[in-house]
Amino acid sequence: MSHLTNPLATAAQLARCRDRAAALQLPSELLDAVFFATQRLTQAAGLLLELPQSTTARANVLLARYWVQAPGFDIDESRATDYRHVSAAAVYLVAKTGPLPRSARDIANVYHYLAVAGAAEGTTGGASNDTEYAAFHTHVLACETRLLDVLAFETHVALPHPLAITYLQTLSFLGDTGPPADSALAHRAVQYLNTALLSPQLLYVTHQPHELAVAALYSAARDIGARLPDAAGPWWEVFDVDRETLGFLAVALRSVASWAAAAQLQQIAPALFASVGGGLTKKSVYAQAQRVGEE
Repeated sequence: MSHLTNPLATAAQLARCRDRAAALQLPSELLDAVFFATQRLTQAAGLLLELPQSTTARANVLLARYWVQAPGFDIDESRATDYRHVSAAAVYLVAKTGPLPRSARDIANVYHYLAVAGAAEGTTGGASNDTEYAAFHTHVLACETRLLDVLAFETHVALPHPLAITYLQTLSFLGDTGPPADSALAHRAVQYLNTALLSPQLLYVTHQPHELAVAALYSAARDIGARLPDAAGPWWEVFDVDRETLGFLAVALRSVASWAAAAQLQQIAPALFASVGGGLTKKSVYAQAQRVGEE
């Protein structure tokens, strides 16, 4: 059953993460925004690279694990690497061991496009020259090495998405003759699971896939008004999830979108939400931190 579970962060690791994050002297709200923006950048890169969502999601989970050990992705003003290099390293690492590997040049072109698309309307194309590509790839390889070292080469990721579909089938949903609402329920549950990848609460490193799958089904069922079977007792207990865990995750899954749209957060980190990749730079983050400190 090990292929259905993930290594989770311990309480001690999460405590060290908070201490290290405090030492960065960046507002906690800004760090949360950096995590969110980096994960969103990773998702955008996966779409442009035409990678399966499962591949991109695994890259997101590896980044979350890396964040626990190195909050801020180990990036500070003294380092040459930037957030996009860390994101690209995770995508490159997962993709080359997956069903659809992508070349280093393809990844460099995609991240270059995402970096400039928001800054210059109509800008297209890849890395502007070989020197820029070589520098980007060098940073990506350095980040990949660092990521593997911090994670002790533990790159296995079990995703909750297949479990959610299996659970629906177990509950007699998603049959060949099922109503359209069944498909809507599955679609909504997958949306919740994909959104959870962006959560600064690090849900994928604090909870097992089966817990996330059950919480996504519960939230999706409430959204569309579907009634899951409960004649023999709470259905989630069949899948080894207790009420307390379900309640916490249901709230956490629903809160990601409202958190990202909060006016206060938009004021603290406007550059990180203005575009997918253009505003996510080390320079912009530390400049915003200085402005927040002066207010």
